[in-house]
Amino acid sequence: MKPLICYALAAIFISGCSSLENFKSTVEAHIFQDSKGIYIVKSGDSIWSIALQNNLDPQQIILNNNLTKPYIIIPNQKLSLLYASQNDVLPTPQKKITWQSPLKASKKPSKEGKYWLIYKEDIGRKIYAVGAGRVVISGPDIPGYGNLIMISHPNGFISLYAHCKKINVEVGDFVEAGMEIAEVGSSEASFSMLKFQLRKNGAPVNTSTLRFR
Repeated sequence: MKPLICYALAAIFISGCSSLENFKSTVEAHIFQDSKGIYIVKSGDSIWSIALQNNLDPQQIILNNNLTKPYIIIPNQKLSLLYASQNDVLPTPQKKITWQSPLKASKKPSKEGKYWLIYKEDIGRKIYAVGAGRVVISGPDIPGYGNLIMISHPNGFISLYAHCKKINVEVGDFVEAGMEIAEVGSSEASFSMLKFQLRKNGAPVNTSTLRFR
């Protein structure tokens, strides 16, 4: 008997019929998400939060599921995802790009894993767009990132600026490289910081390949 079936039977006998529906949903979510590239929407999810969690381009989720503006999704809805594991990150881009620094840092940023830069700066320090693009998220839309700005750049790049205080741009705004977009804050963070990441076609770019001017 397969392990998953054993777990299912054991859970049913232990917890009784009242929890059967919850257990079924949990197992179904696990099966679909892992083996069929299907994501089951949870309360509080958005297209952007799902894309961020699964290292995907949000536009691909939209196209896969024939979604139209304003891209409303509901709990228990099944979304088709292109499979991408946490290890499906991009190597050094073929063409090296030099980006505008996201802020004039007083000290060198630290790294969180391979894909985030942490700038431990005072609240209120100005944050700048690393390149020209259009704002696709502005505000506390994705839990865990505080006031977040996400900018879509040409050639599949997306830049993320998390835990901001004051935000100076709105969704749909076009920004130029070096334009002031926010201030360092501590929203949903234990200290004031800018948490920065760059992505290419949904996958995070290794910070060791980033070049700033």
